[in-house]
Amino acid sequence: MKQGLLDKVAEQNHAFISSLRILPHLKWAALRDLYYLKDKEQYPLKEWEEAVSYLLGCTVVFQAYEEITNSLKPFSLGLE
Repeated sequence: MKQGLLDKVAEQNHAFISSLRILPHLKWAALRDLYYLKDKEQYPLKEWEEAVSYLLGCTVVFQAYEEITNSLKPFSLGLE
């Protein structure tokens, strides 16, 4: 089974998924990792919505993969 999006960024940041949401520096790092992730299409849009919604604590909806990149762009700047 393929690793889920949140599992992937949690592993990259050596953290638990729950920590990604609770600790601000991990949250921003996870969102930045998602922005830079190659081949976003390997994950369904629904999984992207769930992952980003979980991290931000609000409902996020994506109609297309370009929207993921556009919405996560602010996090690519490393502003924390």
